[in-house]
Amino acid sequence: MSPQSQNSIDRREVAEYERDDDEPLEMAIARAFDRVGIDVMERDTPFHEIVNVDALRNLHHESQATPIRTTFVLYDHPMMITTDRVCIYEPSDDD
Repeated sequence: MSPQSQNSIDRREVAEYERDDDEPLEMAIARAFDRVGIDVMERDTPFHEIVNVDALRNLHHESQATPIRTTFVLYDHPMMITTDRVCIYEPSDDD
């Protein structure tokens, strides 16, 4: 596990969004950020230009039998995505 991935897991979670089976991943990400008070539609750079949502969607769709966890930083917030949830963690000064 990379240091960045480990750090995101050790930080305080500020939002968690449970995803419906048929809910598009990009909607779950947007709704999770809405819980933090970040409107992804008002950002200068839309997250689909930063994150390959199609690749994430395919990765998590094909992993139904084997649960996986993807971690990365978006809009200065470490986040974790699993098949059924999106978690956002508090940012730190060193990100």
